[in-house]
Amino acid sequence: MVALKTFNNLSIERQTEIISVCLEEFALHEYQTASLSNIVSRLNLAKGSFYRYFENKQSLYFFLLDHCIQTRLKNDQEAITVKPTDFFELMIEHLKAKAKFDKRFPLHSAFLYNVMQEKNNDEIGNIQLTVKLKALEAVKPLVSEAFKNHVFRRDIDIEAISFLVYRMQFTILEYLELKHKLDFRQNIKNQKPFYNLPEQEILNVAKPFIEIFKTGIAGKKEENNSYE
Repeated sequence: MVALKTFNNLSIERQTEIISVCLEEFALHEYQTASLSNIVSRLNLAKGSFYRYFENKQSLYFFLLDHCIQTRLKNDQEAITVKPTDFFELMIEHLKAKAKFDKRFPLHSAFLYNVMQEKNNDEIGNIQLTVKLKALEAVKPLVSEAFKNHVFRRDIDIEAISFLVYRMQFTILEYLELKHKLDFRQNIKNQKPFYNLPEQEILNVAKPFIEIFKTGIAGKKEENNSYE
């Protein structure tokens, strides 16, 4: 969804301010409890004026989703200037880009994270499915190229591999949350980066996961017998 013409006529500075306030509200609250009243109050707007920018809460939410996804894709393009020939090294580069994105755009990261925790409702539907499909659209061309270069087994469907690649990144981020007992909402309230971790720590955690993804989890026979 897009913003109304009145919003697009605002200065870039005012648009950025409005987007930041809206992102913070949706980053700190679920969709149902996020309050337009809080948003207009912080922006010193009359509620009627806000509806000149966005038709309703739903259109605002999907505008923010598209904005964050496009910002993330642009960030990746800027961060990954030389694409590695090794697909698994490319996964590492995307995680590095993700770390940079979190530091530059913590509210965008927090909002996207919250979207993935949302429950289905009549207004936003199955939002997790929507985001997963968008993520697969971005991942599939990279996997298809690697598939042509015989990086993956030929007996596995490209879409299945694409889903595994997408989920691997999300799994790494979830493990970082668990390992470091991260409180994302508190980081946002304290105006800290979303993950608030050194890039090297993210990479230290990511590399074993990607190695497992590359080679599998099963050990050699003698290793498997070592616990008997």
